[in-house]
Amino acid sequence: MYFRILFFEYMKNFLVIFLSLILFFVFMDFMVNKSHLPNSANLQFLYMFYKMVSAGIIMYPLSLVFAVLSTILSLIKKNEIIAFFSVGYSPLRLLLPILSVALLVTSFFLLLQFSSITSFDNKAKLILKGRYLSNVNNDLFFKFNNNIIFIKQLDTVRKVAKDMKIFFIQHGTITKIFAIKKAKFEHNAWKPDSVISYQVNDDDIVIKRLKIDILQGFKPDILGKLESKQAMTLKTAIEAISLLQQENVNINFIKTYIYSAIIPPLSFVGLIILIFLHMPISDRISNVSLFVAVSLFGAVILWGVFLLAKRMSLMGIVSVDIAFLLPFVLIVSALVYTFKRSV
Repeated sequence: MYFRILFFEYMKNFLVIFLSLILFFVFMDFMVNKSHLPNSANLQFLYMFYKMVSAGIIMYPLSLVFAVLSTILSLIKKNEIIAFFSVGYSPLRLLLPILSVALLVTSFFLLLQFSSITSFDNKAKLILKGRYLSNVNNDLFFKFNNNIIFIKQLDTVRKVAKDMKIFFIQHGTITKIFAIKKAKFEHNAWKPDSVISYQVNDDDIVIKRLKIDILQGFKPDILGKLESKQAMTLKTAIEAISLLQQENVNINFIKTYIYSAIIPPLSFVGLIILIFLHMPISDRISNVSLFVAVSLFGAVILWGVFLLAKRMSLMGIVSVDIAFLLPFVLIVSALVYTFKRSV
């Protein structure tokens, strides 16, 4: 009985706060950028939809914390915490329905980030720039396995690359160049119409025409984001990590997207546990206002720390491991200390 009451009370509070935060965020963003949007109602609606989804991914951990505070205040106002304790319910038992909702919501949003919704913020920016019809990345340039790869045009939807060049380098010298006019990604490899090989030997250049597959495993999504460092799905990020971790490629920005999807939500779940285990049971014997103020301040600071960690990690200012793991370790340490003290 208690489980159902707390479960639906917390879920209701979460949905109200979550939708309110998203609508406020989208409204403010729309008012700021309205003059830059195309004069099309459909595109403006699409822009707001993209922003709403991308805001949801950012806001849901904070909404979970705000919802647990709202639930606690409601229980205190109705004297239900004292009633639950008086019939023998422990704080950990009362935490179970709260934790169930938090883990359910977190799992749902983690699964969503395996889909293309992670690119919705980039799509909204394209609408803002008037490039909403473009699925093409131009002038991609990156290093892989000591070789330099240049792609003039990459269509990630049709999985076609045009004007591709691969420069093979040994000891700082170009030894071979592959020139490809057009290649299509099929069966986990790029299949060029033909490859013109320029082999450099003692100031002589040997030209050959080859029929080979290239860049095995480099899916268009991976190629399109390696140079631009745009947001990627968790699936693409994991594939990119497994493909590039043995090569001489900086994968910190890929780790940033994986960490930012997993570590902050888990940290906020830990914060929810801390808040619930330290909650006052009555406003007559505790300073509820101070408890709420400290909890809100801590949640907003933690949320801001993770947003700053993501930005600074993508810019290469700080190590992605330190930026994300340090706050997480602090939350876990606080949890361990709390449980040891309560035992």
